[in-house]
Amino acid sequence: MHVTFVFDDIILSHQPLGASYIAAVLKEAGHTVTAINIDDGPDYVERIKRLNPGLVAYSVATSQAPRFFEVNREIKRAHDCFALFGGPHPTFFPKMIEEEGVDAICTGEGEYPTLELVTALEEGKDFTKIDTMAFKVGEKIIKNPNRPFISKQALDDVPFPDRELIRHFAVWKQRTGYVMAGRGCPYDCTFCFNHASRESQEGRWTRQRSVDNVLAELHWLKDKYKIVYVAFQDDTFILNRRWLREFLPRYGKEIGLPFICNVRCDLTDEEEARLLAENGCIRVATGIESGSDELRRTILAKNISTEKILEACRLYYEHGIRVIGQNMFGVPGETVETALSTVELNIRCRTHINTFSFFAPFPGTKLGEMCEQDYGFSGDLKEIPREFQERLAPSIKLEKKELIEKIGQCAHLFVSYPRIFWFTKWLLKVLPSYRLQLMYMDWLVRIKQELIKKGNVGLPSVWHPPKFIIEAIHAEQPEIPVQQVMRQLSREAA
Repeated sequence: MHVTFVFDDIILSHQPLGASYIAAVLKEAGHTVTAINIDDGPDYVERIKRLNPGLVAYSVATSQAPRFFEVNREIKRAHDCFALFGGPHPTFFPKMIEEEGVDAICTGEGEYPTLELVTALEEGKDFTKIDTMAFKVGEKIIKNPNRPFISKQALDDVPFPDRELIRHFAVWKQRTGYVMAGRGCPYDCTFCFNHASRESQEGRWTRQRSVDNVLAELHWLKDKYKIVYVAFQDDTFILNRRWLREFLPRYGKEIGLPFICNVRCDLTDEEEARLLAENGCIRVATGIESGSDELRRTILAKNISTEKILEACRLYYEHGIRVIGQNMFGVPGETVETALSTVELNIRCRTHINTFSFFAPFPGTKLGEMCEQDYGFSGDLKEIPREFQERLAPSIKLEKKELIEKIGQCAHLFVSYPRIFWFTKWLLKVLPSYRLQLMYMDWLVRIKQELIKKGNVGLPSVWHPPKFIIEAIHAEQPEIPVQQVMRQLSREAA
């Protein structure tokens, strides 16, 4: 059967590893898999018709779901195909099977349930009893239980993600290998779906692939796909110290490419920072989230002190690793003072790059429930912007909400030019009215908007890839033949 994945620019700002794993499993079983980007132009329905897939597949987060429901309805009005939705949204909101045009949803890890479904559809067999799936057949809804998570040992038996799926998209020009060395996260931050993910299936949630298996994938990416950079996508790459002690020296010796990974400041110490630096790490991303210890501890359930964050950043910089600070504005309990403290902490940490976003109250998360109960959130998914939004959900109620939003909108300006921040912090205290505070901040927002047009030249803290990646994007791309689905190789074969 021919399966087509439907993506957009947000999904393709990174390499979609979930879909790529599923594509590899399907291709290995003899199915055809393609992908389109609906943001490449308005003719995506015609492109689907030309491809003529028997099944269209979507992997969507909650903020993306309303748009993809409409896209799917348009596609199905023009082309007779089976529509499957997977990803975070159907996992936590299985009621979405009732949406018009949705034929099936996957409510957990999707590799093998999707393979069973596609094979059954191709062979004309009953597919309605496949575990980790729910189906709509006529007016009837059939919901099946979730199978256990893929075991730690069985992760090594899953073929490597199919990179051919995204070879014709712009993200490929970055010549970056996106790799997941493990799955799952043991922490329970209240803004995250992690706790619900862990409870959705039986078995071990946090699992690590073997060192040999991860290195085999990296050898394949380096030798066959000519990557020049590695982006580890694990929620917390430094979680397993024993694994790191085995993996990193071998990575440095056998792969030797610069890389980026996600870290937690409370897991950071001298040994970990040294291991990363000695073996190619040039950037780490870490969740600072808020400058307020109180909000971080009691609202976000991220019990990492300001002192620990500062110490971890100091260690990384001492070892030549630059820090990317990830932050949110507008969480329950946010005030003007705590919003300013978030900017201030990033300045004190000397973060190289920042991501500043506004809190999205996803239903199904602990904070989403809190917002509905105590902060006026309507619960309407259409209120949640797609990503990197410039403001809070309209129905959320916070004191001086508009000023908090403007502080968040100017955060890159403040971190890039700390003198402007220190002046602003003083001025907001002495201006005699809220209206004057907003007028001043409006002026700064306009300045920020002009600087953002220059990218990191105007605002150095805005996300930008390393210089050698920018050079790779503009250089002539190496000729790479089509690669077959690959499993673990021996070191000699790699």
